Amino acid sequence: MVKKLTLVFLSWILVGCAGLADYEIDLDDGYHIDRLSGHQIAIYGEEPIKSDDESVSNHLYVPSKVTGVWQNDNYIVAEQIVLTADEEGYGQPPEKPSGNDFQYWLIDVHNHSVLGPLNKQGLERETARLGLTEIISITPIEELR
Repeated sequence: MVKKLTLVFLSWILVGCAGLADYEIDLDDGYHIDRLSGHQIAIYGEEPIKSDDESVSNHLYVPSKVTGVWQNDNYIVAEQIVLTADEEGYGQPPEKPSGNDFQYWLIDVHNHSVLGPLNKQGLERETARLGLTEIISITPIEELR
């Protein structure tokens, strides 16, 4: 009986512990997706973002909440749903997201630079300007695990 109660108690503790669902997904060239909570999913790089201000070292390329990515040898395109603060100040996604609730970020993996946030038309303009002729098909984060 004591063993059963101990097992139930330990299971209850482990299920309720924050951090158990956190993960990291490696992308190419030193970039990775970090999930720190259900809505805190961001893209970081081993190298800081190139900036004119050398006093700033920022490794956060795309802030939360990243919902999907596409990548090739030169670029990563991240899809991000815009979070809005609830009454307690926590970022929450819209209940019924529409196309306007998504933004896109374009990471140049070799130059460690990022463009964004962009709307869908801005992303299309930038990829055309860069000569990207590949079809950009965003893969949901859940499918990358």
